[in-house]
Amino acid sequence: MDIKLQATKLNGHVSQIKADTTSDETVLLNTINPTPKHKKTSKNNITMYICGYLTPQQQIVHSVVGFVLIWCIYGASYYTFNRSNYPQQYSIMTSTFSFLGSWDSERNPKGWYWFTTGMILSFFVEIPLLMYVYQRLKHVDLKLAKVSLVFWFMGVCAQFLVGCFPDANSIIFGKTKFSDIHNIVAIVTFLSLLVGAPINGALVAYDRPGSCKKIGKKNMLSHRHTDICIGLVITSICISVIFSILWQIVYPIMYAKDPSIGSNWSAAMNTIWSFPLWENVVIFTLYLYLIWFPFTLPRRTDGICPKQRLSTSFNKISLNQIQLKTDLSRTWFQILNSKKVNVRNAANLLEHISDCEEVEYLLSYQAVVVLTIIAEMINNKQNSAEVKKTLKEFTKNSNELWNWEQTLKQCIK
Repeated sequence: MDIKLQATKLNGHVSQIKADTTSDETVLLNTINPTPKHKKTSKNNITMYICGYLTPQQQIVHSVVGFVLIWCIYGASYYTFNRSNYPQQYSIMTSTFSFLGSWDSERNPKGWYWFTTGMILSFFVEIPLLMYVYQRLKHVDLKLAKVSLVFWFMGVCAQFLVGCFPDANSIIFGKTKFSDIHNIVAIVTFLSLLVGAPINGALVAYDRPGSCKKIGKKNMLSHRHTDICIGLVITSICISVIFSILWQIVYPIMYAKDPSIGSNWSAAMNTIWSFPLWENVVIFTLYLYLIWFPFTLPRRTDGICPKQRLSTSFNKISLNQIQLKTDLSRTWFQILNSKKVNVRNAANLLEHISDCEEVEYLLSYQAVVVLTIIAEMINNKQNSAEVKKTLKEFTKNSNELWNWEQTLKQCIK
């Protein structure tokens, strides 16, 4: 077969291939080249964004812009707090994070609204990121990922309410104060994240090399920074819980020896037992997690490595029952069923192609053709220069932004 002639014949016409195949073949081709469930249009761009279908570049911009803006707002609240309480300053050893949002005269009466704005803005920034994480973790274990998403969603919703109900002593109705509701939603926030973070940790652990043999999935996560990121969150939460519990044991003993130490709250100030200290540590760590963790996840959203797609697609359907009518499908099957083809290297190529922005949600027919050409040329032991020349001929009129230099380094050894 003249593979260059085949490439010339198919170049520029790949997207126009008619669906004149049998139903079985159509199903198989759709397995290789799935129709995206969420096609980007002007009508559903906002929905796509909220649901976490972001490109890595969009996720980076969203995180950086969103969290820089949030912490600038918190900075304004911190500044007004210090101005209102001069010479006393905000300290993580004595002041809870919520003090920044309290309009009580001894806290932040002139800048409490900055804190509320930051908390509410955090809700809108974090929702797309939680969905972005879910769209990737669900391929490790769908049920666990859903449970994790529920708890994280509860946490950010409660965080929204923390901003709406500041830690202030003003009465809302009856004897109920703003601080009463604030404390309840703050506890809900903490407990939700206390459950959600370890579940994400379990998904990370389950995805580690050697732990997915049962389901036969390729590891989805890099496990270079992912473990560190999730470990920081779980560690900070566990340490804060441990110190809070231990203080309830230690304080009665200390008070029995010296009642002058004061209340449970005041006695812990400026010590390692300080509740504000560990609350601030957990909050800072959670914000770090929300920025860092999405960066550690893979670019791909389909959750199936190319090698698996090749093997599972062709093992499930008997090729003897399929009538191959198009040049594309015929060439594709002939190449893949040849025992001499280096499918591993060809699969590596497809993985790189699927990582490109232009085809992140869809493995195009054009990508399939290029993979076919590469597989055939590898089989014929043609060198890297010849493969590169053919690729240039095939793609010189293409608008696809594929990094062939990087691809060839991975594909041609």
